[in-house]
Amino acid sequence: MVRFVGLTGPIACGKSAVAERLVASGIPVVDADKVTHRLYADRTSRLHRRVVSQFGEGILGKDGFVDRAKLGEAVFGDPIKMKALNKASSGPILGALVREAWSLSLKGYRLIALDIPLLAKFPLSRRLLAATIVVVAPPPVQLQRLMARNGLSEEDALKRIRSQASVEEQERMADFVVRNTGSLDDLEQEVKGLVGQLPSGWTLHENLLVAGVVAASFAALGALAVKGAFSHAGSLIVGGTHSSSL
Repeated sequence: MVRFVGLTGPIACGKSAVAERLVASGIPVVDADKVTHRLYADRTSRLHRRVVSQFGEGILGKDGFVDRAKLGEAVFGDPIKMKALNKASSGPILGALVREAWSLSLKGYRLIALDIPLLAKFPLSRRLLAATIVVVAPPPVQLQRLMARNGLSEEDALKRIRSQASVEEQERMADFVVRNTGSLDDLEQEVKGLVGQLPSGWTLHENLLVAGVVAASFAALGALAVKGAFSHAGSLIVGGTHSSSL
């Protein structure tokens, strides 16, 4: 079967730069942020409809699209609203991620990376992954990058950083840690070393064979089992444990 590896890490630590180098090495990346942006940019999408229904038209811009800055202001620091947003968005986003990953697997890719920013919040789902890659950077570097990239004050940048799982917590869930402490050339060499250690996947023929067996098994379980599986689908946005690093 196709193997999936998780790619994650604290904000502004260079995860996107690592993703670019994985793609250059022949490993496709399904980017959850890009998928989410694409869904928000479609006013006919289920994500758009569900979020507007939950939070009202006050989160829309003049063009009728969801203004993610307004939405962020509405939910940031409010656990109840954040939970409501996750409930409204997790299903559509999960569906889009699955479709993109399945499309890549049909093209013959045996190893696919899932770029998931909040992977640390889904410990059970990480079991679906063959490995987890965490990209980290020194805290002062992370802070300066975030301030420069997002135009934030030091106070606001620190709030964003502290709202996520700590570097230590994310490193504990990693199979591989990429320490983005040097130049882009240094990072490229580190990623090349990482690629050689990642698990390989099965062939497309093996994939389709196993997929057929799994599909037949689910069909035999009947409608009740299918309903139960879908009731937990929101928690399956991502998926490893163990600890090792480069």
